[in-house]
Amino acid sequence: MKRFFNSRLWLGLVSVFFAILLFFTAASNHHNNSGTQIYSSIETYTHTLKDVPIDMKYDSDKYFISGYSYGAEVYLTSTNRIKLDAEVNSDTRNFKVVADLTKSQPGTVTVALKVQNLPSGVTATVSPDKISVTIGKKASKTFPVRGSVDPKQIANGYEISKIETGINKAEVTSDESIIALIDHVVAKLPDDQVLDANYSSRVTLQAVSADGTILASVIDPAKTNLFVGVKKITKSVPIRVEAVGVMDSSLSDIQYKLSKQTALISGSREALDAIDEIVAKVDISDVTKNTSKTVHLTSNQVSIEPSVVTVQLTTTKK
Repeated sequence: MKRFFNSRLWLGLVSVFFAILLFFTAASNHHNNSGTQIYSSIETYTHTLKDVPIDMKYDSDKYFISGYSYGAEVYLTSTNRIKLDAEVNSDTRNFKVVADLTKSQPGTVTVALKVQNLPSGVTATVSPDKISVTIGKKASKTFPVRGSVDPKQIANGYEISKIETGINKAEVTSDESIIALIDHVVAKLPDDQVLDANYSSRVTLQAVSADGTILASVIDPAKTNLFVGVKKITKSVPIRVEAVGVMDSSLSDIQYKLSKQTALISGSREALDAIDEIVAKVDISDVTKNTSKTVHLTSNQVSIEPSVVTVQLTTTKK
């Protein structure tokens, strides 16, 4: 048997076997390449971007535009994930949404939004595809700056003591018709603030009409410091001693002397107006001689300072 495996016949048979195997493998591959189509799936990637800034093309030296949405929604599609991700990221983005007003006349116009500079292999749909824009002749004027605080933004029991702004005047740029409506520039306390302490920060300026309506404009400077000082609403009222309980039978009289004659109360304006005095109730049931008692001053409507007073009791025997 060993001689057979070492013989030329055995080597010839093995060679023929591998030759036949290679033939059928090559034939099979040729058949697949020429007679059968092999399909591979291609994945499509999408992403929706919100509030993409709109690039407004117009003569900014001559006109002022207003009344339009500042951002648009863009739906991106691509089979190339890397390219799509680059457009999603605002730092690496090539495309921009453009509204071309260079040929538009003053007035309210409708302009198409177009996506420009989009790289190959990426498609985009913008929504809305059109916006309305008001074009007016540009004008500038200086207006006084005033601090403003909504009364609802002051915590209960507090009132404004001072409002100051970092600047007294600001230059406002808008179209001629809007400039005519502006009364002043306001430095407004942000809506998310409710004050029970002094406030100091930079706030955005707004041009407003006499009734407080915010008007479209560009203000220079755009921000200023706003200081709002607040203090507790207080009122000084007398403290009156009121005896409770039954006086001891060995006594004919008890005189009272307070360590403090008045109290400072704080709370809402309505609560303060309703209170004319604070009552210190002293239990005399166990009093048989000269003594002093500590009394707590309390109220459900206001805070009281001091909250504790000492009452000196002088007795008179029968």
